Amino acid sequence: MVQIKLFIFGLISIVFLQVNVSAAKKDSALRVGDYLIAQISSQANDYNAANIHYLNLLKKDKKNINLYLKIIKNNLLNNKIEEANKYYIKLKKIGCNNSNLECINFLESIGPLVNGIVDLKNNRNNKALKAFSKIRNFEENELYAGLLKAWSLANFYTFKQSIETLDGIRSESNSNEIIMHKALIYDLVNEVELAEIFYEQALINRQEVSLINYYLNFLHRNNKNKKKEQFLQKLYADSNYQISINNNILLDTRLIESQSNGVGLVLYEASQQLGFEDMKLSRSILNIANYSYPNLHEVGFLSASLLYSLEFSEEAIRLYKAIPHNHYLSSLAVIQLASLLNLNNEEDEAIKALKDYLKVKNNFKVKMTLGDHYRYKSDWENAQKTYTQIIENEKYALDPNLWNTFYRRGIAHERNKQMDLAEKDFIKALALNNNQPDVLNYLGYSWIDSDKNMLKAKNMIELALEQKPDDAYFIDSLAWYYFKVSNYEQANSLLSYASQLAPADAVINEHYGDTLWKVGKYIEARYQWNRALDLDPGIELTNKIKVKLLKGY
Repeated sequence: MVQIKLFIFGLISIVFLQVNVSAAKKDSALRVGDYLIAQISSQANDYNAANIHYLNLLKKDKKNINLYLKIIKNNLLNNKIEEANKYYIKLKKIGCNNSNLECINFLESIGPLVNGIVDLKNNRNNKALKAFSKIRNFEENELYAGLLKAWSLANFYTFKQSIETLDGIRSESNSNEIIMHKALIYDLVNEVELAEIFYEQALINRQEVSLINYYLNFLHRNNKNKKKEQFLQKLYADSNYQISINNNILLDTRLIESQSNGVGLVLYEASQQLGFEDMKLSRSILNIANYSYPNLHEVGFLSASLLYSLEFSEEAIRLYKAIPHNHYLSSLAVIQLASLLNLNNEEDEAIKALKDYLKVKNNFKVKMTLGDHYRYKSDWENAQKTYTQIIENEKYALDPNLWNTFYRRGIAHERNKQMDLAEKDFIKALALNNNQPDVLNYLGYSWIDSDKNMLKAKNMIELALEQKPDDAYFIDSLAWYYFKVSNYEQANSLLSYASQLAPADAVINEHYGDTLWKVGKYIEARYQWNRALDLDPGIELTNKIKVKLLKGY
């Protein structure tokens, strides 16, 4: 009987063991699946999806430091700053292994930075100061860590300690930045006389638009109207200095309304210093800056530029659109927006964005860009009209870039088969900017292609090449001169080099095929013509090349 019981017990044990092994295998497979999906989602920038799977893994491995780091970083990239802080606090309690340098570095840099900013935004100033004091490893550590601590003390009760903190930063190369922050902190706590002194001291060496805007806002809010008018007159007296004054600057609302706004400004400055070498770190810092100071549109512009470079076009477009037309960066933002829309084959939307902006604000660069976008659409008539509006506007009569307007209008005329008008514009452009290489080349090539003023055109192109000796298009122009005068060997030699410099240019490849044919290299010629066709050269050039492929040159 005992033996039977032992036998049954053994059978039951085997069954349970098999069930447990099967469950373990299934659980292991689920973990691998969660990890792989999380990794793929992170790479696709779907940080919400990634964190769902990382959190599934964390439920089964509650002290996994690497999972915490991934979850926190994804939250930062996804603009979930407070969520990132929640997991930072948990990670801090667990602590790092001595061998985990990534964890140690995080707990001495981004972690306490996030923690301090969340505390500061929730008016926990003492906790914010403690958190910022833990920062040991941050770009330009002494300067930015000092500025962060100073802003955590920048209130009516402890602002003197804030100024002492700034005085304790040892950074001669950044002394003017420190002076600016003193002005901003004194302004925030209504120490008007001291704020005015430090604003004016900062402006001696730092004529930046943002600082000018803060100063004008300060003067306006404190009814210093005479000084404000004098400053504006002096500013606009220099015709070479262009500035866009935001409408909200001349209201009674502060531009920096809180300590956390000041921290946002510090992080914006740090992100500029950091650059885009580490894309994810730069995005995280900019997202933290935006959390601290949502109305600092400089952060939005820099974030959009970063996303633009990473080809995250939808998010970049959203950020560019969010910059108000009265902001000093708005003209650059709408130009970048139009460029992105053009890359997305939304040319009509690009033109609409530029036209809408110009209804609110007349701007030379934006108007030039509108003309350019009409050219991209081969809408020569509207391009010419837009450039002409700039030329006829007295406001731009002395603009140093007016030559470029004549040059671009000349291109629109030339492409519209109006060579006489194009020639006049090119000559006018050269009168305004003597020996400008692009104009010299364009006019020179146009003459050569029309068998006109050949020697003069050659001299112009050679003068352009002296300034830009490795420009493939200039070399192509000179080669075309030699082709036209039947010096095919010289033309072929130059075009061989030009095609190496610009292998994706259809016209250069077509020209190279022409010279190869003329020197008796028919197979190579057909290869170059076919290559030109592969580069989507447009209907007119495509038809020309197809004829050459059938009949030769």
